[in-house]
Amino acid sequence: MPTSFPLVRGRTMRVTQTDGCCTPAWGAEDGMVVTDGFVSVALTANINEPEEIIITNANGKTCVRDAGCAEFQGYSVEITFCEVTPCLFSLVTGQPSVVNAAGEIVGFRMNSAVSGCDSGFALEVWMGVPGVACQSEQGGYGYLLLPCLQGGVIGDFTIENAAITFTVTGANTKAGNGWGVGPYAVVEDALGVAAPLPSPLDPDDHLYVSFTGIAPPEETDGCTAVPPAPLPDPAATAARRAAQADASSDKASSAVK
Repeated sequence: MPTSFPLVRGRTMRVTQTDGCCTPAWGAEDGMVVTDGFVSVALTANINEPEEIIITNANGKTCVRDAGCAEFQGYSVEITFCEVTPCLFSLVTGQPSVVNAAGEIVGFRMNSAVSGCDSGFALEVWMGVPGVACQSEQGGYGYLLLPCLQGGVIGDFTIENAAITFTVTGANTKAGNGWGVGPYAVVEDALGVAAPLPSPLDPDDHLYVSFTGIAPPEETDGCTAVPPAPLPDPAATAARRAAQADASSDKASSAVK
């Protein structure tokens, strides 16, 4: 496993529907899509720059100076697509799909009464790692995850004698994600087997980037179902309860002292 690696080209993207708590919409029909039909994914950091405080004394010298610390508040995300996958556009904007007589999703609408804050999605992108792919049977990839995005809209586009691209803009990452380890096997465990993330994301994580030896998923034919919620792990549940009991015992002992 490399400790440093270059990243080139976007290989594959997966979009997953999330609920109001930015938790995967477990089992949701048409709630997940994998595609390579995108041109770019642009991330812009949102930073709160505090006002610098400077006080000059009567002699013209700086008496007080406090620059403060910049605060990271998330990312604004813009995605440009070269292919139209209608159900994907509905996932990232929250807008209604257009369904034909056979019940197939064949288009999408943009409705001003629909709020992008009423829905959410998670975005995963796989990137190439030059040179590493030749050193392992599974290859090497960069993996990027934005676990909690809301507010996407279809931006400006032009119909002309050229290829038409659609841009989703206005999507922003939010704090408070419930992604956990995720519903998919995206990294290798200690035995080299495909597995979910090694540990749950912190709810305040906006971005996760890592190297992985696991190849990106195959492109789906339109949208498909999100995997069902995993069953509780009895061992993990027992360990958590034991830890809670120990913490309660320690607290009671401290109170007695």
